[in-house]
Amino acid sequence: MKTVTVAFCTASLLDGAIDAYNQLKGRQYPNMTMRAEACLGYCGRCANTFFALVNKEVVEGATSEELLAKIMDRISDQD
Repeated sequence: MKTVTVAFCTASLLDGAIDAYNQLKGRQYPNMTMRAEACLGYCGRCANTFFALVNKEVVEGATSEELLAKIMDRISDQD
C-alpha cells in the first residue's frame, strides 16, 4: 500500500477548505499523512478555488465538499 501525503495551504483552510481537512483528518486511512503549510506556492489557484496537494499533485474543487470527494478518490486510486 503506497503512502499518500495530503498537503493543505493555510490560506485555503482559512477560506473554507478547513471542512474538508477536518473530515479527512477524522477518517482512518493508515496509508495517509496530512499537513498544513503556510504556502504551497499556488497563490493564484489558492485565491480562486479550494485545493490541496495529494502526493504533490494539485486536486481542486469548487466547494469544500467537492474537494474532499476528489481527495478521497485520489486516495482510493493509490490503493
